Amino acid sequence: MSQPTNDEQRPAVTAAAPQRVSLYHNFISMAGFFIAGLSLLLLLTFALFSVVAPAPNPYVDIIGYLILPGIFVFGLVIVPVGILLKRRHLRRHAPELVGSLRFPQLNLNDHRTRRAAAFVLLSTFFVVLPTVGVSSYFGYHYTESSYFCGQVCHSVMEPQATVYATSPHARVSCAECHIGAGASWFVKSKLSGTRQVLAVWLNTYSRPIPPAITELRPARETCEECHWPAKFFGSQLLTLAFFAPDEDNTRRTVRLLLKTGGADETIGRVEGIHMHMALAARVEYVALDPALQDVPWVRYVRASGEEDIYRSDGQPSDGPRPDGVVRTIDCMDCHNRGAHHFRSPQKAVDLYLDAGLIDATLPFVKREAVALLAVEYPDVAAAATAIEKGLASFYADYYPAVWSERQAAVTQAVAAVQEIYRRNFFPRMRVDWRTYPDNVGHLESPGCMRCHDGRHVNRHGQPISSACEVCHTSINPLEDAPGAFVEGRFHHSLTMVPHDNLRCDQCHTGGPLPLCRDCHTSGQWLEERGLDRFRRTTD
Repeated sequence: MSQPTNDEQRPAVTAAAPQRVSLYHNFISMAGFFIAGLSLLLLLTFALFSVVAPAPNPYVDIIGYLILPGIFVFGLVIVPVGILLKRRHLRRHAPELVGSLRFPQLNLNDHRTRRAAAFVLLSTFFVVLPTVGVSSYFGYHYTESSYFCGQVCHSVMEPQATVYATSPHARVSCAECHIGAGASWFVKSKLSGTRQVLAVWLNTYSRPIPPAITELRPARETCEECHWPAKFFGSQLLTLAFFAPDEDNTRRTVRLLLKTGGADETIGRVEGIHMHMALAARVEYVALDPALQDVPWVRYVRASGEEDIYRSDGQPSDGPRPDGVVRTIDCMDCHNRGAHHFRSPQKAVDLYLDAGLIDATLPFVKREAVALLAVEYPDVAAAATAIEKGLASFYADYYPAVWSERQAAVTQAVAAVQEIYRRNFFPRMRVDWRTYPDNVGHLESPGCMRCHDGRHVNRHGQPISSACEVCHTSINPLEDAPGAFVEGRFHHSLTMVPHDNLRCDQCHTGGPLPLCRDCHTSGQWLEERGLDRFRRTTD
């Protein structure tokens, strides 16, 4: 029997089992798990803080509603990124281990696979999805809230947010007008918001911020969700109180009957101011400036398709349309300051005098308050100091008896005028009543007179009417019958002066009224007409 050789006596060498490599064990994936876990803990802390906090904080809410959810999702995303990067690294630098890099097999008969699957499913459905879903829901509503729009970018949006809070639309959220319903405008607004955030971050935003009318969606999709122009009809009585800049702050009440009208013939005649919104017709115009104040071209298209083009630039009606912003009239072309109305010194002081917040028996208080408000100040603190000093020194110097006996009334007037300034003047953003012209009416800005100035004519030479009675009539008291009124033309307090060819806003600028001698330099001319009484006592 032959003996075995040496080679045959050696034990057989078996191949070593490949080394198992865990793809999860890498710095990026571990960092992702840590970031996701920490942000989840902070989100829970934020939720508890929101419950017990007495009032919301805009900057804390940004962290809780936007930043932490984003960090949580970021942490989850970089976990598979780390796995892929490690797999790629091993393919390049340890190819002998690639064979051990196999995707997990879903074998529920294996207890380890079952435990892993249960962990993944439970964490997904009870941690990840609820966290992402709840934070996305609250984050969406947070970014759509007026609180977010007005308070987060506080310095930029302070003017708009301040006047919005006291406007008739204070209970309508910013998003309902500026965005409205639908995904397309939501995406557009968020992209625009991202650009605005970058502008704030880089300090490149406009001061003042430009009006948003050309960026808003049509009013039929926003305003008319609540207001229905087709159903407006009839007339409305408007009562206004004005105080003269004289020693007695003489009060004058103006009552106007506004011909609001409507555009639905089933409930009334198609007439009045809202005929501009007639459903079967349309009015278009071209504006040459971003504020839409210079309007040289207007087209009125009737329901039948017939049209009239009115121009004020001297060009023929059938000539080329001028270059500029083309608009089809909707609510916003007239009601352009519905939620962001900055009151002029004249209007604000009249309002406070009528409400009794300023004592109307203080001599010349209307004139002095308006004059102080119309001055440009570097900041709110400087304005408050100048207003206090100005009113106090005026009464101390010219009415010492009033100053000594009625100092409380003067102090109240000072506080009221300072409040008017804080609510309507924003030096940092260069915003006051002159920044955004108000197109309702025509008292302190062209408004209706942008088109109804009598200078826009069609091919037949017929102008767009500039008669007051087209839009309103005046309810005038009868001198010989106290308590009785008659409908008629508006009577100006200076009817003895032929100013019919002037627009209202050319004198009523919102600040101090111009003195007669500013245009009429002859002192004898003023005295003959009794107009020298309008000179300031302090001149």
